[in-house]
Amino acid sequence: MIDKLSLKNIKLGQELPPQTKEITQEKITRNAEASLDYNPIHIDPAWAKKVNLLGKGSTIAHGMMTLSFMGKVVTDWAYPGGGTMRSLKSKFVSPVRPGDQLTARAKISEIHPRKNEDSFIVLEVLVENQASIQVSVGEVGITIPN
Repeated sequence: MIDKLSLKNIKLGQELPPQTKEITQEKITRNAEASLDYNPIHIDPAWAKKVNLLGKGSTIAHGMMTLSFMGKVVTDWAYPGGGTMRSLKSKFVSPVRPGDQLTARAKISEIHPRKNEDSFIVLEVLVENQASIQVSVGEVGITIPN
């Protein structure tokens, strides 16, 4: 972790510490409760097995659950140093299922120094599962106070 974010200690291509999380049905169900999204594809394993969506016969985590994980890998690094998330764009490219081990990664892809206002940084973010299959990709914009 950086004490104070500064363009002096940020480099193009720099990778943030990755974060790994195991996805369980309990976590998916808790996310459903928090988001009020009770679609059976998320919370009903028997229904998901019967329907067999995408040929796997299991529930699927909410996309927003993966999105929050993408944001967390950046905010855990940026916020303690004074950075602020300004944007988060993503695409969900593969479903996340109970038992998946997800790893979120971020890398600095753009640095925009500014003299009279906060500087701006763009990070490429991705989340992949235990088989190294990307489940989500995107980018995050953060500002750093001068």
